[in-house]
Amino acid sequence: MTIRATLLSAGVGLWTAVLPCAPPLEAQQFNARGGSTVTLGARVQVQYEASSAQDSVSSFSIRRAWVTIDGKLNDKVGGRVQFNANGASVFEAYLQLKHSEAFRVQIGQFKRAMSYFWLAANADLPLIERNGRVTGVNHCPGVGGVCSFGQLTGSLGLDTYEPGILMTGRFGGGRMGYRFTLTNGEGLGGKDVNNSKSASARLSAFLGENRRLSAYVALDETLDSGKETMTVPAYGAELEIGTWRNGPHLLVNGLTGRNWKAGDDVTFTAFQAMGLWYRPLDPEAGIAAIEPMLRVSWASTAPGDTGSINADGTVITPGVMVYFAGRNGISANLDIYRASEIKEWSLKIQAFTFF
Repeated sequence: MTIRATLLSAGVGLWTAVLPCAPPLEAQQFNARGGSTVTLGARVQVQYEASSAQDSVSSFSIRRAWVTIDGKLNDKVGGRVQFNANGASVFEAYLQLKHSEAFRVQIGQFKRAMSYFWLAANADLPLIERNGRVTGVNHCPGVGGVCSFGQLTGSLGLDTYEPGILMTGRFGGGRMGYRFTLTNGEGLGGKDVNNSKSASARLSAFLGENRRLSAYVALDETLDSGKETMTVPAYGAELEIGTWRNGPHLLVNGLTGRNWKAGDDVTFTAFQAMGLWYRPLDPEAGIAAIEPMLRVSWASTAPGDTGSINADGTVITPGVMVYFAGRNGISANLDIYRASEIKEWSLKIQAFTFF
């Protein structure tokens, strides 16, 4: 199947599914016990994917069907529950205490997220798959899939949902910010396997309007091949210029650390640059905005003394998001993966619905 034919058939199918829908609703707010307020919202994302890899099949799927409930008792106390209605799993569930803009704390389960690339809500991100996956490709040692920034950070647990405690805030007149987490280190809902904890921290400098430079570090605890506790470091930096759904936007990430899934002394290095350009149009004409994008991600994992497999690869993702109303629309991405022995692509088209 050619890319043009695949794009046409998938686009017609998704457009037909979205067209009959009523206009999008805002998140619904209502009063609850104790004088608190509760805001109810949801998101549904229907995805079509076709891959060039041998024996892979094209398919439609429900990528997300999430329900989010935000509670607010007062300006100091609130919380959130977010769960997957399609798979009965809880992503976020926490109590939030806000002392001031300089100090907020969350206790429960939340997105650990060293990099803002993973912390950004999928409601904002027109990139369909952060890891750049190509179905049928299992190339990157330890973490599988393609060698990319998102695949390594996600699979190694550096940017995932975990139970623990989170502290964040802005200080210095809003010119500086921080984010610190202490978690089990075992991923979504994971039960800890020892008495150690994983820590991650991010320090940000806000360099004028919509300009941010951040440095982050993680000290993960896991078990080595001898079932002993091992501390796994990772260090990175991030530059952001611009903001979501407002003209040009650039997000650049660099990271290095230990690929502990491939071996006790295997290292990795990853780099990614993503550029977006949100261009408002005439909503009365049926299209509120269009947002072309390009992501380039390169990652390499290298052997230590154990002589593990060495691999590196590049993901290039051109794409475009068409907004019909608010954050509702259709996005198309073409993830192109290139490594020394692999040349494959994956076309993804996704309908975004938020209410």
